Amino acid sequence: MFTRTGLTCAASLLALAVTNVAQAQTAEPQNTPTPDAAASAQESTSPEIVVTGIRSSLTRAAEIKQNAVQVVDSIVAQDIGKLPDPTTAAALQRVPGIQVSFNRNNELGDVRVRGLPDVLTTINGREVFSTTGRKFDLGDLPAEALARVDVYKSQSPDLIEGGLAGVIDMQLNKPFNFKNPTVVLSARGNYGKRADKLSPQFGGLATDRWDTGIGEIGLLVNATWSRNDYERDQTILSGIRSSAATPLSTPGLLIPNIIQNFPEEGKLERTQVNAAFQWQISPNVEAYVDGLYTRSHDIGAHYGANIQPFTTGTTISNVTASTNCFDAYVTATGQNNTATPAPVPQHLCYLKSATFNNIVSNQTTQARDITAVNKSIAGGFKVEQEGVKANLDVSYQTSRNDRTLIIQDVGQRLTSLTLTPDVDGIAQMTVPGGALLSSAGLSMRNSFQQQFGLTEGNLFAAKLDGEVELGGILSNLKMGARYARRAANSYQLQLNTAVPGGNIGTATEAKAVLVSASGLPADFLALGSPAPGINGGTAFYVPNPDFLLSDAGQDALRTYVGLPKGRPGFQKDRQFNASEKTIASFAELNYKIPLGDSAAIDGIVGARLTRTDRDITTFVASTTGGVTTYRPVSASTTDTDFLPTVTARLKFDNGIQARLGYAKSIRRPEFGDLNPAVTTALSNNPFVQNSGSAGNPDLKEQKSDSYDATLEYYFKGGYVAVAGYYRKIKDRVLNGAKLENIGGIDYNVTRPRNLGAASLKGVEVSGQYFFDFLPGPLSGLGAQVAFTLADSEIEGNDPLAGNPLQGVSKYNYTTGLLYEKYGISGRLVYTYRSKYFDSDQTGSISVRPVGNNTLLSYVRPAGRLDFNIGYDITQAIRIDVGGTNVLHAKTRDYLGQSFLTFEGMYDETTYSVGVRVRL
Repeated sequence: MFTRTGLTCAASLLALAVTNVAQAQTAEPQNTPTPDAAASAQESTSPEIVVTGIRSSLTRAAEIKQNAVQVVDSIVAQDIGKLPDPTTAAALQRVPGIQVSFNRNNELGDVRVRGLPDVLTTINGREVFSTTGRKFDLGDLPAEALARVDVYKSQSPDLIEGGLAGVIDMQLNKPFNFKNPTVVLSARGNYGKRADKLSPQFGGLATDRWDTGIGEIGLLVNATWSRNDYERDQTILSGIRSSAATPLSTPGLLIPNIIQNFPEEGKLERTQVNAAFQWQISPNVEAYVDGLYTRSHDIGAHYGANIQPFTTGTTISNVTASTNCFDAYVTATGQNNTATPAPVPQHLCYLKSATFNNIVSNQTTQARDITAVNKSIAGGFKVEQEGVKANLDVSYQTSRNDRTLIIQDVGQRLTSLTLTPDVDGIAQMTVPGGALLSSAGLSMRNSFQQQFGLTEGNLFAAKLDGEVELGGILSNLKMGARYARRAANSYQLQLNTAVPGGNIGTATEAKAVLVSASGLPADFLALGSPAPGINGGTAFYVPNPDFLLSDAGQDALRTYVGLPKGRPGFQKDRQFNASEKTIASFAELNYKIPLGDSAAIDGIVGARLTRTDRDITTFVASTTGGVTTYRPVSASTTDTDFLPTVTARLKFDNGIQARLGYAKSIRRPEFGDLNPAVTTALSNNPFVQNSGSAGNPDLKEQKSDSYDATLEYYFKGGYVAVAGYYRKIKDRVLNGAKLENIGGIDYNVTRPRNLGAASLKGVEVSGQYFFDFLPGPLSGLGAQVAFTLADSEIEGNDPLAGNPLQGVSKYNYTTGLLYEKYGISGRLVYTYRSKYFDSDQTGSISVRPVGNNTLLSYVRPAGRLDFNIGYDITQAIRIDVGGTNVLHAKTRDYLGQSFLTFEGMYDETTYSVGVRVRL
């Protein structure tokens, strides 16, 4: 009912407005467009909007910020296919209020707007996503493909809803943006210091436009290919227990349940092709078609040593305890105790160092092969005549992710291992002799794990937008409607099969099978990359990732554990299928009130109305008489949202302006978070918790009331701006884990929940300036600065009430030195992010001080220094060199409120050399 009514009303109102205004314009003179409309018109009619050079790109970005009706920050490519950083996420970290972090590929990702990850991603204004998610993986679209990125920090009615934190719009090049035939070729080599490999990167763009008998036609094709050889090493102290438990039986110490040291390495290849066709049928009508294809292939492994201090037969010696101590309630096994009444607390102190004797080393490999493919095609018509504009746009996207993860463990007893938990925030270990460099003592251990996954999604969307110019104070009216239909499907297999014989570190250790006696091929084992946390960097034997990912290797292991050959099928009870239909309509009225000859107040008043119908189905398994059947379980929801927006801007001719704005925004639940089924995974490693995950079909939309205020001054050579913001968030979602007993077995089950209320407020200060007044070469100097304060708090009765929101750093700043003169251009930029709450460890086994009902993991404050400098050899040829994270910053986590080591990761330092030829 809403769908038909909404579309009919929107179309009728738009047609009525177009008719009335067209009639009015025949009798009245046409008013001057608003600054925003003028900027939009200039961009659409300019024969060439491509900018060159750092200064030109920053000037263009400032113009976009100045002329926008809401709070927007932009990045404009310095030249065709040349954002200021190697990836989109790296470029976005320069934007005020944007926070990023390293991912396992040692690339910057997890882009957050003012600390919130709930961002809607669009390409050329169209919603895009990755498989079953709500946003697009920015790593799948190389920065070389982009002409510009706009970050909308506040909602307006004409923006697609769904971005609680904002909207990131990535714009691709179009043929009508170029005046002349253009060909651009680029090549770059990126050297990763940790990976110690040179990774290639290539790009090419070709475009032309022709006058024909049927109108002007333009065509553009852009393609990129890159390979990233990555390595990211990490050391984790997983689970903190009391040493009073057996076998250590030494009261008073806090000992890690598992000491993990892992190199994470692999090869990530990306291919991207986009094409655009534009046809100016007549002076007033344009037709267009866009296409995009991206493919990423990540093949790598997470392997290393799980050192297990609490295995039978281990003793502890040479202990040096710290003075950092607390009282804690613990179980007989030394883990966190939540029993009522609580036992007598133990007084426990962190280690400075200790030696563990006869300790078990579990040497594991988690080998993965992940392929992600995105395809989209879109087309439509633009009509513009006598102050009336209309745009019909239809698009279709598919996204698919195929994932293989194979895990196999081997293990051995080490004579001794000395642990120093905190060396500049990262644990270090020493193993005497060459035990790790020998495979003679390795036994098969724990289990053979097979995990296969396929997630896929598609989106069909159609929208009709229109704009008419009005007379007087009301400058123009925008209206439109959008229909979207999404599907999201997930298929999984998780199979965990114990290895034959006994298990090192348990009562069946005497039956453990040596790898040399297992009958597996000789290439089952391989020396891994050096692990920096052991002996200052040593390699050791692990199951060979190439063997685990090969069909022959997997079948050899299946035969070894008694399974049939061949890849098993997906499990019905790990599947979900979702569908979602959304209809939205909006109306937005632009106004402008002159205040004499040198000032005016303008802004928008409008709203967006949406209705979403969603269905999700999964299957629950039940076994009777040895026969397993699957019962479908479904959940359906309907949400209707009215999203108003009001903005006002006081603008003076001298470049000073101030804004006020209010907007309501929403974030729909992730499809996987709505899955009503509980899936569990038994661990055959006695020191790794059984795990589980479950969705929450009752999960509500997150909603935000946002208030923004800015004061900006634009002048020759730069600008300064101050922005204040406040968000009141309802039904914030957080994933948390806790122990649940299912079928008599304890599992650490992770579930999403609505927190209730949360608030986020802060201030952004930004500016840029080029020092033209300096003499000679110094006149090419410039500076860029940005500072953000983000103060957040979880409210209500949730266990985490009073804590900041997950992932929100309170302080962020960027400061940069720029230069452009005599064909030389460069930048030196330092970016800093203060600590932030990373994960909720309350459900883990880790003990915590008496009175602390929660346990959070925090990431330590860190900054990174990047540089890039280039030289134009000729107008057509440019070379440049650059470096990222040149001060070798690391990512380091700690538990609780003090700097107590938990997890440390070695972030990559990359140096690059590139050449670009423009013909």
